[in-house]
Amino acid sequence: MGIESTETRMFLQLDTEKQQRVLEAVIDEFSDRGYEKASMNVVVQKAGISKGALFKYFRSKSGLFAFVYRIALNQVKDYLRTVRNESYGENFFKRLEKIMAAGVDFVHRYPGLSRIYYHIIFTGDAPYKNEIIEELHRESIKFIESLIEDGIRRGDILPNLDLKTTAFVLECVLDRFLQAHHLQFLDHSLRLHGASAEESNQWIQKIVELFKRGLENDSKKSWEVDE
Repeated sequence: MGIESTETRMFLQLDTEKQQRVLEAVIDEFSDRGYEKASMNVVVQKAGISKGALFKYFRSKSGLFAFVYRIALNQVKDYLRTVRNESYGENFFKRLEKIMAAGVDFVHRYPGLSRIYYHIIFTGDAPYKNEIIEELHRESIKFIESLIEDGIRRGDILPNLDLKTTAFVLECVLDRFLQAHHLQFLDHSLRLHGASAEESNQWIQKIVELFKRGLENDSKKSWEVDE
């Protein structure tokens, strides 16, 4: 799914305001209508550019989608990487709380990108859909595994945990938690869709406490108490 080209580099050389205008129009259209039904005529009208100029920068509709997807993925990675790096050295469960809160904040801050993501996941309506889903899963698991490895190394969580199994369970819970915030039909009785920051944080505390009961390294806890 290569998107680097002379054309996309030309787009990145445009002034920031024009880039932002085009990207906002593209994200709005893909998030509202999905890939197949998205209209490039609507995009150019909203962005205030010609259709010829749009395709000069991206060649095709699929190339444009790939570009937006790559931007979205990089934003998510940067967002979570910042939280991970800033919390490095803290207790595993405190870091997990912060990462979950950052995920909720991202869903609220970038609703268009979140809609595109979930549309791909639930409908497969996207070019390169297999590559996209595989990459998203791979990046998510890699991120969570690194968090678990740090927790084991610090002695916060049990040393004999199976890394892949633990990462799988954590990813399932985190992903489902964020889905409930963004997609009303998956919220059921949790009341997370449209929840306040305080309500979301209460749920985060409960979920992390549940993980803590199963994963915490009691030997370290006893050692700290004895000291």
